[in-house]
Amino acid sequence: MDMDQEDYLVERGAWAGRDVGEATVDGARGFGDGLKMFARIVNRIAALLVVAAMVWNVRAEGAFSFDSTPGKLAKDIVPRHYEIRLQPDLESFTTKGTETVEIEVLKPTDEIVLNVLDMRVKRATIFKPDEIALRPHQDAQEQTLRLKLPEKLEPGKYRLVFEFEGRMSEQAQGLFYARYSAPSGKKIMLATQMEPTDARRMFPCWDEPAFRATYDLTVVVPEKHLAVSNMPIERERALGNGLKEVKFGRTPPMASYLVVLVSGELEALEGQAEGVRIRVITTEGRKEQGRYALDATKKLLTYYNRYFGIKYPLPKLDQIAIPGGFSGAMENWGGLTYNESVLLFDPRTSSFQTKQQIFVTVAHEMSHQWFGDLVTTAWWDDLWLNEGFATWMETKATDHFNSDWQMWLNASSEKTTVMQYDARSTTHSIQVPVGSESEASDSFDEITYQKGGAILRMLEDYLGPEVFRRGIHRYLSAHAYSNTMTADLWEALEKESGKPVGAIASGWTEQPGLPLVTVKADCDNGRQVVSLRQKRFTAQYPDAEALEWEVPIALMDAAHPAAPTHFLLEGKRGSVTLPDCQGVIKANAGDTGYYRVAYEPTLFARLQKFLGGLPVADQLNLLNDGWAMVEANHAPATNYFSLVELLRRAKNYFIWDQIITTLYLIDGLEQGQPGRAGLQEYAHALLRPQLERLGWAAKDGESPNDALLRGRVIGALGQFGDKQVIAEARARFEGFLANRETLSGDMRPVVLEIAGRYSDRKVYEQIHALARDAQGTEERQMYYRALCAALDPDLARQTLALSLTDEMVPQEATDVVVKVASDGEHADLAWDFAREHIKELLAKVDTFDRNNYVPSIVTSFSDATRADELEAYVKTNVSDDALAKATETAEEIRFRAALKRRSLPEIDAWVASHPTGGANVH
Repeated sequence: MDMDQEDYLVERGAWAGRDVGEATVDGARGFGDGLKMFARIVNRIAALLVVAAMVWNVRAEGAFSFDSTPGKLAKDIVPRHYEIRLQPDLESFTTKGTETVEIEVLKPTDEIVLNVLDMRVKRATIFKPDEIALRPHQDAQEQTLRLKLPEKLEPGKYRLVFEFEGRMSEQAQGLFYARYSAPSGKKIMLATQMEPTDARRMFPCWDEPAFRATYDLTVVVPEKHLAVSNMPIERERALGNGLKEVKFGRTPPMASYLVVLVSGELEALEGQAEGVRIRVITTEGRKEQGRYALDATKKLLTYYNRYFGIKYPLPKLDQIAIPGGFSGAMENWGGLTYNESVLLFDPRTSSFQTKQQIFVTVAHEMSHQWFGDLVTTAWWDDLWLNEGFATWMETKATDHFNSDWQMWLNASSEKTTVMQYDARSTTHSIQVPVGSESEASDSFDEITYQKGGAILRMLEDYLGPEVFRRGIHRYLSAHAYSNTMTADLWEALEKESGKPVGAIASGWTEQPGLPLVTVKADCDNGRQVVSLRQKRFTAQYPDAEALEWEVPIALMDAAHPAAPTHFLLEGKRGSVTLPDCQGVIKANAGDTGYYRVAYEPTLFARLQKFLGGLPVADQLNLLNDGWAMVEANHAPATNYFSLVELLRRAKNYFIWDQIITTLYLIDGLEQGQPGRAGLQEYAHALLRPQLERLGWAAKDGESPNDALLRGRVIGALGQFGDKQVIAEARARFEGFLANRETLSGDMRPVVLEIAGRYSDRKVYEQIHALARDAQGTEERQMYYRALCAALDPDLARQTLALSLTDEMVPQEATDVVVKVASDGEHADLAWDFAREHIKELLAKVDTFDRNNYVPSIVTSFSDATRADELEAYVKTNVSDDALAKATETAEEIRFRAALKRRSLPEIDAWVASHPTGGANVH
């Protein structure tokens, strides 16, 4: 739903269900009209409770205050401006730098403490106004530089001057280097990755987001390099010996983690939009592959300027492709960096999925230019203000320009994944205290991104899109070039909507978990009484704290789908009485809410009769909730499979993606079990009609949905051992070796992965040769992933050994071990290998991913003893910082073990009772 759609809040009411009792709606109106009348009646009651709600709901967090913002650094000194000159050495991978920092002392102090890491501060002086030499004391554990002053500094402005030496690594932390191949030979480039706490590796700084300052950056680089930073180049001058000095313009006040520097033998594709110079910057010979991203940038800049009502404030916006070094992307203000696999698109070889991923990723990072850069979260416990918002906005903006991609269905799929995690004992609230650098890195997880985005979508749906947009504009305008906390956003939305947003929303961000709304419908004297009750939804978490939420409920009539009616469920119970018993109630209409729904058996049976006529979002919602009830042991697996059977003729990608994902989960539990062959036969019978409909080749005028579904179905049939699919994939791989043009970009990943999965040594070596010769990141990653999928244990060992070589960039090398464990079904081999080579592997992992690396290798285990093993190993051999992630994964392993023990016998029996249509297993 985009911002141009009319606000439909007029016909919606807020239902205060706490102890109000039942409301009866008379007349011969339909289900929807009856609910709307009811909503108008109770709206008056709700209005009376608004003021009370504001009083009794006491939020733990207030509005932003610099003095009270959490952090490790004292707030008595603040930096106002940095002037940095840096000279990197691309042979020794060291840096020399000088820096002048204009500081303001707010309270009398006798010491200055700031952040440094992986550098040596050779000299430190302060001018007050006379120069005074200071003795620097560095603490590597605390990541600080402490300067003891000979006498107290009184409030006022001073200058600090540093001379320092640092070092670079190939890990994406601070200033790093990336090796890559270009048409003219082997190359090295420089790039930065500062978030959350790595600017201190490049220069001494107050490396916490509340310490906003302006920056003047000067860098000495080879003459043949193109250097890029946040602002345009102000001047360049040759220094001789093949070097030049590049000075960039002064930045606006911003957080240290947004500073960017990229330098290399680069080329740029240029454009302009909204008066802003935009570029896509790539390595040699690849700039034309940036054209799709450039076009997306133009569209999105115009859209965001309009949506936010605030123009992008910098004179230029660069999108920079990095060939390895880090995954994903980073929203550095004015100089966004991306792994080139999510920025570059080659129409001849790239898949449609890559095209989608590029638009979504660019939309995400560009939205940060406002939500994150212009307005910055004050501390990492409110990180969701940056990442949850960008996750929601990436979907909204992408859907605005590509409605046929059905991005809100994609968001629903991502939402159900985080809901699975949110039901466990290891979950946490969106807002969670962060006390260390390690905890800051850990906060970049599914709860922050996906749950944060889902909560914002639910609030937008409840308040109405235009009211919500105006609230966002108010928030950004009020806090531009400053910092915020969650309460600041709630305040802005409250002022625009007139509704107690803080009272409603704080429960969703300040407490963990999610609600289960149980729906029951009874016919009483010709009227339908709908009873709703909520409790916390959990899976394998028997002693969970009982929590309640204020739940925006959307109801529809499944028998006559129409615009849903919304109201607010407060308290544990509520009920609605409708004029007749004909309506068939479906809750969470449109799947905009962040809650699970359980239906009493009679209502669930009635709903199934109308399943095929429901909007796809509601079909998907029922599927996701249906499987969630199995995982939580609230319903038998047969309930879920009954829905699957009713949707056999569905043609939507996201319906089948949900089914295939669930089948993959069950198939993983079936590894080594006697029921696996039967499950795979059932999967063949289920999926083959889709392949017969879609075929192996794209059809003229087919939808993006079909383009995605074809690869998904073929890949699933290949994984489930369908002999015909395997044979066809092998034949197409042979054709590809002879002529690269025989496989489209969409078919290359799936054919390569099937060929790799069932490869012998000859095929393996052929794929390996392709991987070594690959020119781009997307292509290289595709080939190595195919190697990781090999089922042959000897080939798996060969692939694992590659992780210790320099054949790949470090991030991709360590990822090999994870993929061999999962894609290749060699969790035991990978786990043994990782423990044997843990020091070499962890040396390649950057600090951002370090805590999660070892747990990520063993996520496919379903033996509870492995959970104990993981926790003990991490505690002894990794670090205490990594224990939280190890505990999360251990809980996932225990959950899988319990699900396997409880549900596989029932699933096996159900599969055995259903014909497979002659499907065959490899």
